[in-house]
Amino acid sequence: MGALNVDLLYKVESLNVGGMEFQPGAEVFGDERTFAEVLSSLEKEGTLLGRHGGGSAANAMVAMGRMGFSTGVLGTIGSDPLGDFLLGELGEVDHRRVKRAGATGLCVSLLMDGERSLMVLPNANDMFWYDESDARYLNESRIVHLTSFKSERALEAQISLLDRLDPGIIVSIDPGELYARLGIEVIGPLLKRADVIFPSEKEVEMLTGKDPLDGGRKLMELGPRLVACTMGAEGSLIITPGREHRIKAVEVEAMDKTGAGDVYAAGFLSGMLRGWPPQRCGEFASLASAISISRYGRDGYPNTTLLERYERGDI
Repeated sequence: MGALNVDLLYKVESLNVGGMEFQPGAEVFGDERTFAEVLSSLEKEGTLLGRHGGGSAANAMVAMGRMGFSTGVLGTIGSDPLGDFLLGELGEVDHRRVKRAGATGLCVSLLMDGERSLMVLPNANDMFWYDESDARYLNESRIVHLTSFKSERALEAQISLLDRLDPGIIVSIDPGELYARLGIEVIGPLLKRADVIFPSEKEVEMLTGKDPLDGGRKLMELGPRLVACTMGAEGSLIITPGREHRIKAVEVEAMDKTGAGDVYAAGFLSGMLRGWPPQRCGEFASLASAISISRYGRDGYPNTTLLERYERGDI
């Protein structure tokens, strides 16, 4: 459950685009005018590498779908050709619960020296809503995975939907910087229901003011029973009650880091569904994430072959 966007990938020589100074790894939101100015500048100064389906929750479900799991998406897209494009990009992911209204969300991804900067125009994502059939649909799941929306309305809808979930369903949350900025008090209802949370090192600091270990433990006091904190080149830290696991990063030549955290979550959740212990889940998540950033968009996402080879111990 999360935002659905069309990702426009541009290779750039500078992060000063359309009068804006973008920061490596950062995500900003723009209005229609600003977004149009940035696109106009990119058409002259950037190189379009491709157009892909995007959105954190959708990325994770596409990755899990390619690894053989039955996945679905709840979200809102536009009643426009870009919305049709997004549905096609979901592949085998069940999109029957995707609503359509207005214009499809867009995300410009600026790629320079292996880093990426994002600018998002949410559009239809801000109108996310649900009905009771969506709640019944979620209750057929083993895991419900949530990622962030920009609008307060959408966040409230997520909180309300979680209240309708059966207690035995595992809930995982990737807060992103957007929800981390809102703070613990605002997203507390999500954390209280969560079993697993996938914050980055920066997001742990934003939420708790502490380092990954102490901050992760603090987050666990709010509800989650497992925190998987991603730390870029430093790997990841898996925190469970009474134990921590430090997972090394897998070194690759990074082409596009967009969606790396989404694929990490997909790999970790896939391991959980296989019944693996946390450390093994983290090691596979690290491998899947690394492979994904070695290609553009979703081209490098893991598949059943990778999952089965890892499970057999071939890699």
